[in-house]
Amino acid sequence: GEPRAWCYTVGSTRWEYCDVPSCPPCLGANSEICGCQEVMQSDYRGTIATTVDGEECQTWSSQTPHTHTRTPENYPLSGLDSNYCRNPDGEEKAWCYTTGTVRWNWCNVPNCNEQA
Repeated sequence: GEPRAWCYTVGSTRWEYCDVPSCPPCLGANSEICGCQEVMQSDYRGTIATTVDGEECQTWSSQTPHTHTRTPENYPLSGLDSNYCRNPDGEEKAWCYTTGTVRWNWCNVPNCNEQA
């Protein structure tokens, strides 16, 4: 058992690993409803904008009340729209900066694996 796909070659090298793309996590899941646990909800693109404690999320492009570097310019592929919960930086799940005194908190984004 090799750790990944391979193939025989026609050149002087007998075989080599193949560049086979992997299937996206949660194939067929709706990223506007849930986030895939396999990628720590980094695929979530829904509109949840409150933390687990009910605090409103700060807009990603705003630097008040909390300054930060997780901006749409610095993370252009992370969907940092409005004040929606996201995971641009590999945390364990979707989160946001808050508009309150707590700097940031987790969000209650459902895992797609649990949506059946």
